[in-house]
Amino acid sequence: MKTITTTWRNSAFAMLVVINGVQAQEMIRNGQFNGHTDGWWYSGAEVVAQDNQACIDIQNPGTDPWSVILGHGGVGLAQSESYQLSFDAYAESETQFKTLIQHEGPPYTHHFIVDTEVGPSKKHYQYDFTQTNDSDARAEFQFQLGAQNTGRICVSNVSLIGNPYMESVTISPIRANQLGFLPQANKYIYVQSEQTQPLDWTLVDQNGVNIDAGKTQYLGVNKASAEQLHRVDLSHYSVPLTQLVLKVGEHESFAFDIRDSIYHSLKYDALSYFYQNRSGIDIKADFVQRPDLARPAGHLPDIARCFDQKDAWGNSWPGCDLTMDVTGGWYDAGDHGKYVVNSGITVWTLLNLYERGQWLENAKIPFAEGGVKIPEAGNGVNPLLSEVRWNVEFMLAMQIPSGQKLFVPKGDQSADKTLRLSEIDASDMVFHKVADGEWTGAPLAPHEDTQSRYVGQPSTAATLNLAAISAQCARIWKDIDAEFSARCLSAAERAWQAANRHPDVFAYDNFTGSGPYDDVQLDDEFYWAATELFITTADSAYLKAMRASRYFLMTPSGKDDADSDMFWQFTAPMATLSLAVVENALPQSEINQARKNLLKTAEAYLTQSQQEGYDIPFTVEQYPWGSNSSIANRALFLVYAHDFTKRLEFIKAAANSMDYLLGANPMNISYITGYGAHAAEQPHHRFWANSVDENYPKPAPGALIGGPNSISFSDPVAGAMKGNCVGQTCYVDNMHAWTMNEITINWNAPLVWLASALDEGQLD
Repeated sequence: MKTITTTWRNSAFAMLVVINGVQAQEMIRNGQFNGHTDGWWYSGAEVVAQDNQACIDIQNPGTDPWSVILGHGGVGLAQSESYQLSFDAYAESETQFKTLIQHEGPPYTHHFIVDTEVGPSKKHYQYDFTQTNDSDARAEFQFQLGAQNTGRICVSNVSLIGNPYMESVTISPIRANQLGFLPQANKYIYVQSEQTQPLDWTLVDQNGVNIDAGKTQYLGVNKASAEQLHRVDLSHYSVPLTQLVLKVGEHESFAFDIRDSIYHSLKYDALSYFYQNRSGIDIKADFVQRPDLARPAGHLPDIARCFDQKDAWGNSWPGCDLTMDVTGGWYDAGDHGKYVVNSGITVWTLLNLYERGQWLENAKIPFAEGGVKIPEAGNGVNPLLSEVRWNVEFMLAMQIPSGQKLFVPKGDQSADKTLRLSEIDASDMVFHKVADGEWTGAPLAPHEDTQSRYVGQPSTAATLNLAAISAQCARIWKDIDAEFSARCLSAAERAWQAANRHPDVFAYDNFTGSGPYDDVQLDDEFYWAATELFITTADSAYLKAMRASRYFLMTPSGKDDADSDMFWQFTAPMATLSLAVVENALPQSEINQARKNLLKTAEAYLTQSQQEGYDIPFTVEQYPWGSNSSIANRALFLVYAHDFTKRLEFIKAAANSMDYLLGANPMNISYITGYGAHAAEQPHHRFWANSVDENYPKPAPGALIGGPNSISFSDPVAGAMKGNCVGQTCYVDNMHAWTMNEITINWNAPLVWLASALDEGQLD
């Protein structure tokens, strides 16, 4: 046994230790579980921190040790260093779990592993080991609690003492859009510096010749990143130039261009994201950017049944005598689930881009010029619509046949994990999602997935999403495919009626193997569905429901808490945008009011962009999960404000948003894969997983990374960052950082929208 000397330092209780005469330190953050689980992540069961311990309630232990995990990332181990691991633990009944430290991803190299037996009496466990493997900065500590007994296990006083192994990353202080700028856009380049006096800069052309020089404008502290920023304004350059470089002191920017085709290829690659994430069809080399992106069809066919086991909360579900063929659609994110709710905002955004071109005089029909590589290209239908239809058909297939009875949780039961299931006539409701019974590992191509598939339960939210999207579908396809249009309208009206019969069937975060997309406030979805149905049918019943909504004609407030921003859980703004854009039977005064509200929102976003260090329309207290999509969605309002007023500052502000996404940010990284000299390379995706297995491809170009997240630190990588980052700096390019590096259909849809709008020529 090694001799350990412990010394406490200052009020923060940072622990210094000496092992065999060598000073070391505590590597576990919040090993005392001081009222929270900060620094930890978990999956497969609920974890509660109380009385200075973490208790894991295991209701469904799964089939593998990793089916239930309590983990702690960021415990890098140095080769030949000695470490001491200790903790206290007990369980309701005799059981065991694995205690281990491993590499955070494939090949999951075990640096330390032991079986720990526990029982009702609390015991202290201590293990001493030396790191014999290579140094690993991306190691993580885990209790793997699956494949054993149900019941509660509690751990406390978790400690890992030793010298951590860390790798440092240097970020250039010069940040700019790594592609470049449209000729009439703002051309801002940002410089981080502790100097408050203006700095000298030089602009160099592609031949290495100095063509301009000046001094930076000191902006002050950017609250969202806690940096002092300077800005260089090159907006007076409006002629085409290529391979420009800005130099400040010993630092220089990535090369960038000024040209009117900056976003032309991006809009095609962003749209290709959807083809490449299709389910139920071979992804062929002819239609993708690289041969290694091709793959066999996943889930062909996708036959799923009702869930008939215990969920993660311990509730027993009875199943049903129904099987659903839900082949097709888009995989939602990096996993193999398909979700009606998230499909809703995604499809609406893409169809709204099409309707903008249909109804606004100076907007263009997107992708009318062709060039989209999908199997349906050349069928006489706009390729954007052909791509969207692939997923609409899936959504229609999720609607429950007439006469089917199912057990569901009625009423808001979110405060009680013991769900009370009631049998209802579920005719024309819509299943919330189809997904695997348990989370699959990574990497794993869709066609390699062997998990059982379940449709789970229907939900009112999913039913209203189908009602809204099918109504939108009906009017768009009316003169393209009358039969499909009629099928969409019938589904929409039946879904509307079903949602009104069962307005309180909610989904919860109780199924392992899929995201919850939970929502217990659905008056915004009712407004959205009624609005889309009214626009399509002009029926007075939908008009009455729409006008009765507290959200009638509302648009986002632009407040710092972003509580009314448009996203999958708050859909009301989409309804108002449809009323403002698409021809409908409302009095012109109300249509004008919808547009006035839209402009008020855009003005708020414009003001924010003028006050933010990186000139983005996004002033918030904290950066949420998927913050990059929030910025892209706000840019959508700015483009519409330009459409209605022709005020150039609106679309310039929208282009500033794209600057941020393409590198003008504190991380100096392009958040769009394949675009920019330093673009994200490790999205959380089970097929685009080359970063963890060279047998899988690197990501396709054109995928929007979720981006900084200073709210949720619930993945193995993010857990180590809480308290060590601010807003825009809470990001790392790591496949296992799903709270920051996830990619999803609802994030790529506004990227398609924005890239297409900016490519129309308003800033040429």
